[in-house]
Amino acid sequence: MRWVTISTRNALINGDYTLIKNCSKFLVPKEIGDNFGTLPDEIWVRIAYRRFMRLRPFVSCRKMVRDTYTDYIRHKFKIEDYDLKRSLIIKESSGVSDRERVWNSLKFVTKAVSYLPETRAVKWDLARDNTMCRQILKNLLTMEYEKASEISRAAKGKSKSNPYCDLKLRFNHIRDVDFSASYRAFGEFDISLVYLNEMLRTRL
Repeated sequence: MRWVTISTRNALINGDYTLIKNCSKFLVPKEIGDNFGTLPDEIWVRIAYRRFMRLRPFVSCRKMVRDTYTDYIRHKFKIEDYDLKRSLIIKESSGVSDRERVWNSLKFVTKAVSYLPETRAVKWDLARDNTMCRQILKNLLTMEYEKASEISRAAKGKSKSNPYCDLKLRFNHIRDVDFSASYRAFGEFDISLVYLNEMLRTRL
């Protein structure tokens, strides 16, 4: 089957890819990026949050994955106590500010949703880097979906346990990875994710 390329004011679209003609609404303006450390917290958080959300259409063509991404970003910005989560794994204080971690996380997600073919003739190293970011984001959202499913099953079954509190607020799956098979899977993943954040100076 031969795919037709559709051209609109904002994009070129075919059966495999979408090329955005104007990326300005999805990327942080250079003047803000150069001075992100000096902006007031309220303005900086609003800018970062909007950019994360604007990347949502590029995360996946599947609504379920996009919804998982949306819930994940909202939780990270509005609810999660990342300092508590980190302290359960790494005892040393962090030399990286929250603002820098969020900024690096935004760049990470932007790379994850940006496509370059993996050929040596076309920026092979950069393409491989983007592919790795995309694979990590995919795995992260898969685990977030599984956590949401665990929480939903417990709510429907009127379980005495509170997976939402355990997995999202108190991080009991990190405190006691041997509590259950699901806690081990979630706990080991989140522990690895925190160490990855330390390497990349992110807050995924």
